[in-house]
Amino acid sequence: MKIIVPLDEQAGQNSRMSEHFGSAPFFAVADSENSSFEIIPNTSMHHDHGQCTPAHFFSELGINVLLCNGIGAGAANKLQMMGIDIYMAAMSPTLETALTRFSQGALAKVTEEKTCHGHNCH
Repeated sequence: MKIIVPLDEQAGQNSRMSEHFGSAPFFAVADSENSSFEIIPNTSMHHDHGQCTPAHFFSELGINVLLCNGIGAGAANKLQMMGIDIYMAAMSPTLETALTRFSQGALAKVTEEKTCHGHNCH
């Protein structure tokens, strides 16, 4: 399974998670089958609000799951329509924490009520 996680920095497993999906400077692409990951830049981090485009890039990578601390309803809908499951990372501070919580089954799937509806949502 391929998992994507928005990050604020490139610091390996200790990378801080970004609070917002679309404006994260980096994404970790983790492969749960071989317990590996790589950190890639978000080439579309500078976009107009509501015009987030990383979702299309994710389909090319074969992403199955997104772990995030915050995501807008529009982006969540796009990803879910592409078959990508989204889980709230329970304000996980780091990549390692988010992946551990997910592997333990401790994270809840995103619903419409859990998406961000504007700035300052958390």
